[in-house]
Amino acid sequence: MTAMHHQALDTIACPDCDLQQSIPPLRPGASARCARCRVTVARNPVDPIGRPLALSVAAAVVFLIANTTPLMGLSAVGREASTTILGGAQEMWTRGSEITAVIVAFCAVIAPGAFIAFMLAVLIGAKRTPAPRWVGRLLRMATLVQPWSMSEVMLLGILVALIKIAHLAQVIPGIGLYAVGLLVVLLAVTASIFEPRAIWSRVVWADGTLPPDLRPRRVGAGDREPAAAWVSTRPELASCGTCGLLSRPAGPDQLGQCPRCGATLTKRRHFSIQTTWALVIAAAILFVPANAFPVLVTTTFGSTEPSTILEGVVFLYQDGSWVLALIVLVASVVVPLGKLAALAYLMITVQAGSIRSNHDRTRLYRLVELIGRWSMLDVFVVAFITALVQLDPLMSVAPGIGVMYFMAVVVLTMVAAHSFDPRLIWNPGATTRSAHA
Repeated sequence: MTAMHHQALDTIACPDCDLQQSIPPLRPGASARCARCRVTVARNPVDPIGRPLALSVAAAVVFLIANTTPLMGLSAVGREASTTILGGAQEMWTRGSEITAVIVAFCAVIAPGAFIAFMLAVLIGAKRTPAPRWVGRLLRMATLVQPWSMSEVMLLGILVALIKIAHLAQVIPGIGLYAVGLLVVLLAVTASIFEPRAIWSRVVWADGTLPPDLRPRRVGAGDREPAAAWVSTRPELASCGTCGLLSRPAGPDQLGQCPRCGATLTKRRHFSIQTTWALVIAAAILFVPANAFPVLVTTTFGSTEPSTILEGVVFLYQDGSWVLALIVLVASVVVPLGKLAALAYLMITVQAGSIRSNHDRTRLYRLVELIGRWSMLDVFVVAFITALVQLDPLMSVAPGIGVMYFMAVVVLTMVAAHSFDPRLIWNPGATTRSAHA
């Protein structure tokens, strides 16, 4: 694998439309957008390591508090119950929803914890010059787990659960609830100021070579080659989907590995259209039982009452919480249906070779990726209501079979959005190559 010259390191391929373009020197705090699709492709943070590191340390402390103190308590006729973040998953496991319990635990505890741990290790390691290769490996892992870290969705789920059970008993917010709110803020600010490119420029490459900025420069004609020479699109160069490096493939059919991060290089995501269609169709099928079967089963004095997603929305509306009813309706019904319709539309237009409304279709794809995680709201609501309302023999709540189908819909649509290659919107002729790469 022969990497590009040093001057080309400021030339990147847009992850959304694949346009290769040079990035001019950015002043601190500035950012650069793609010249074609307008997505942000580079930022120059004021303090690329110090500020994210301080926020990550704070997030780690708050994360420990949030997971070791009660989120909320419930008191009724002398009986009390409380739960932690992990308590929701534990109760669902006990009640027979093992798969859903694992997903809840992963999205609420494991993924956020792993992301914070990876960020701490990456930022501490990046303070060395050059940063060791393991920093790049951990940065890749942080990128993989970040979409599944759903602390903000969990927080909204807790608030909805509080409203839904407030009529049953007295609800007492715990220290963990405030810690979760602070954790959401810290993670959001960290993500907004963290720039992976600043870390990749410091890391020793996977092939053992130093980062280009730290390599000895030889004076010669090559050093005088202007960066503008790399502005035009060079189809023989492949863009790494992990670190963004442009490099020369090993051959026309064998792309090899990225010399910087070690990821497998591909011109397009393998079997993008086929995989996305399969996931969308599976999610559409599961959406029917997810809304037909109950997601909650409430037992009060021996009387059992099942509740579907739409019945929960009606309950919130009748209870006067029409804002939360609207949020749950949008997150649990409108968003999943919208994602399925949007992904189907994008694939149909790509397969038809459409070159119209490329900007609008790219914005639609970004929206699908952005809102996909919020469909987990109802799963978190069920988990925390189940964990709290265990006041036998007065009342108890168990997860219904519908929550498992709904969780599967959410996971499948998120994976489908990731498997779709947005670069095909701008280059529909690559559909066949993408399918058989």
